[in-house]
Amino acid sequence: MDKINNKFSFGWVFLSGLITTGILNLGYFNSDRKDILSIWVGFSFLFISYFIILYKFNNPSMRWQNNYLAIISRVILLFSVPILSDDFYRFIWDGSQILHGINPFSYTPKELMSFKYDWVDTLLFQKMNSPNYFSVYPPINQVIFMLSAIPGKGNLLGSVVIMRVFLILFDFGNIYFIRKLLTYFKKDERLVFLYALNPLVIIEFIGNLHFEVVMIFFTLWSIWLLLNNKWILSSVILGLAVCTKLLPIIFLPLFIRYIGWKKTIYAGIICGFVVLILFLPFIHNLKLLENLISSIQLYYGKFEFNGSIYQILKAVGWKFLGYNPIAFTSKILIGLSLIGFLISYLKSKNILEGIFWVMFTYCIFGAIVHPWYILILVALTPFVKWRFALIWSVLICLSYYTYRVEPYDESLWLVLVEYIILGLFMIWEIFYSRDTTDFKDYTDSMQSFKGDVIKKD
Repeated sequence: MDKINNKFSFGWVFLSGLITTGILNLGYFNSDRKDILSIWVGFSFLFISYFIILYKFNNPSMRWQNNYLAIISRVILLFSVPILSDDFYRFIWDGSQILHGINPFSYTPKELMSFKYDWVDTLLFQKMNSPNYFSVYPPINQVIFMLSAIPGKGNLLGSVVIMRVFLILFDFGNIYFIRKLLTYFKKDERLVFLYALNPLVIIEFIGNLHFEVVMIFFTLWSIWLLLNNKWILSSVILGLAVCTKLLPIIFLPLFIRYIGWKKTIYAGIICGFVVLILFLPFIHNLKLLENLISSIQLYYGKFEFNGSIYQILKAVGWKFLGYNPIAFTSKILIGLSLIGFLISYLKSKNILEGIFWVMFTYCIFGAIVHPWYILILVALTPFVKWRFALIWSVLICLSYYTYRVEPYDESLWLVLVEYIILGLFMIWEIFYSRDTTDFKDYTDSMQSFKGDVIKKD
């Protein structure tokens, strides 16, 4: 038995070494996101190691080792500068405006540059991706942006480190609440490692500084409070989630099953009041509101990235109209999304499953599906009997191919490969796989990947 344990421990050490080395490589040594082959190879090693750990080393004796690996995998990125995303330049730009008394919704970066303030960091302007648009980031984000911008002009790494400390703490909070919710639903706590060790979660949230990690934190916290009959406080926390990413407002109808129509209406009022109070310092006149709305409309009406159903409608448009009718197709996609939301509200067994399918609907009908958008599905995977979100977290790495040239050029064939494989896996898992039923015993650590696990008393 000791030999077997030593063998398994050596295997875990080897795999954890691959994971930390892969993360270090993507975080520090892969300095060009145009080097797509290096990025794909790096993610391949990370995901292979991740799935083997779930298969072989997610037994009770390895729990603390996997905890340490989840922590170390995040902390080692502390001093890295993101290379797979340039969004953080805009984050720091917005924060520096607030520090100098300028509302980030008042001017576009291009307009602000014309004022020739000596505190403006031209590097941020040169590197950001939307200099002609007003900010679209809600108030919780803006507060963290402001604190991160304290090091000032010429101190990019200092700002990145401050921002990353916040996001690491929020991600630890996600792991904490996933564990708490697993206990509530009487599932094995080791299912948390589906999220905690997922390479895309670590790279996109901690490495690339995307604030969906904060939205997930407030969403999970809100759900935990709701399930513990603290619906008023839950509504307040949901308001904080909305003030991080506007999207969580669509989760509110799922409250009805738990607190009824009347209290859900009150919850919506409380949530709306929190949103109003937090937005008020930034959006306090009609002009500022128009600026925010104009950028949101531009985002959803003009941009596209890695969409699935959208790509089909786009191809039909080019075939029969000779152009991409994105303004029209976006309305079709919104209609399909609303239908999907309604089905999710009515058919889901519990609030976590409901949010899972609502977010899947949002992503599958979206014209913009960045890799970090689907990570809320990974966070909710421990609570549902389907594992296709984990497969999607692998496949969506194909979308990095778009960054190989400037201006960006998306490969329709790779998008098709991504969604065809995802669709086939979903069909197999939902309709043909016996492994999607609940398990009575945790007889094999692979079951943490296969499906629901009922926690033993």
